[in-house]
Amino acid sequence: MQFQLDDWQETARRSFRRYLDAEVAPMVEEHEDAHRPPPPEVLRKMGEFGLLGGLLPEAEGGAGLDYLSYCTLLCELSQVWPSLRSIVSTSNLVLMIIAQRGTPEQRQRWLGDLVSGRKTAFFALTEPNVGSDASNVETRARRQGEGWRLNGRKLYISNGPGADLGVVFARSGEGEAAGVSAFVVEAGTPGFSAREVRSMGMNACPLGELLFEDVSLPADHLIGTEGEAFAIAKHYLNVGRCFVSFTCLGLSIAAYEAALRYAGEREQFGRKIGGFQLVQQMIADMMTGVETSRLLACRAADALDRGAPDRSRACSMAKRHNSDMALRVCETALQVHGGAGYTRDFPVERYYRDVRHLTIAEGTNQLQALLLAQGALGISALRG
Repeated sequence: MQFQLDDWQETARRSFRRYLDAEVAPMVEEHEDAHRPPPPEVLRKMGEFGLLGGLLPEAEGGAGLDYLSYCTLLCELSQVWPSLRSIVSTSNLVLMIIAQRGTPEQRQRWLGDLVSGRKTAFFALTEPNVGSDASNVETRARRQGEGWRLNGRKLYISNGPGADLGVVFARSGEGEAAGVSAFVVEAGTPGFSAREVRSMGMNACPLGELLFEDVSLPADHLIGTEGEAFAIAKHYLNVGRCFVSFTCLGLSIAAYEAALRYAGEREQFGRKIGGFQLVQQMIADMMTGVETSRLLACRAADALDRGAPDRSRACSMAKRHNSDMALRVCETALQVHGGAGYTRDFPVERYYRDVRHLTIAEGTNQLQALLLAQGALGISALRG
């Protein structure tokens, strides 16, 4: 695989970053402090740059990007506003599900608004009693005439309270062995409600609890085949883990560059603190962490692009390493800043809060370790 961006990728990256620095960066702190989502015009701009539907073929309204090109843009966005990245990549996952698994009528109904950024979406899998054990969802979908009746509760759903629609995973049919199906649920549907759950970081991307109380859905809201949505979830969780690995890379780069600037400017004992050996060791550790994260993230994207047999392992490994490393890099950057790093006067405290979520999202890092070891040993620690 190539580790150097080609001319088109580099041009796209630079153009997108110029826009982010000029138009998006100035509003980040205000929106984060107010727990206020990005304005609609920014979301529409994400669509124009290919962050929404960019992986879809041009014939379907996408940009025809490969994973490496798309994730390169995600990395740039993550350096500037991780909350916006969360909204964008979550909506992108949902529109990919509809585009690749939906009927022509479903694609016609929902894709245009999602690709353009006029609407955003949520991906509702996690529940109070179900996190990493995604095959055992408790939310129920039962037949109701020609349609479905949905009951249950989802928790810690990114963009859940603010999105226009989402894909909800529910156990369909009767009995504990019934399969999992996926449904599109639109905001405003009777019986569906959402409330925000305040979180430690990424405050501009609302985290939510979703309630489904006798929600009636027509038959054409079922995505794909009844009882086979767990395979859909597994596939897109791999994609999500790749997205998270590039998000962590972006946060690591932002924290590392902030530490470099501060160490080159701050003086103590009559000299720049960057001249002290222990600070230099921290800088060297962060630098190495950024580069190892870059290699693993690119490896995951390449595996998805090639449809490699080991793509699940590559995505799990990148997600686990990069989120652990980003947490370490952000903490080290905060330490380089000393007391200033603990204040809102510098962005490193926000980087630290934002990245903490990513060691949990898309399957905890402990789960990733079990999946990786199971693949190597052929022995499951989760089931006898």
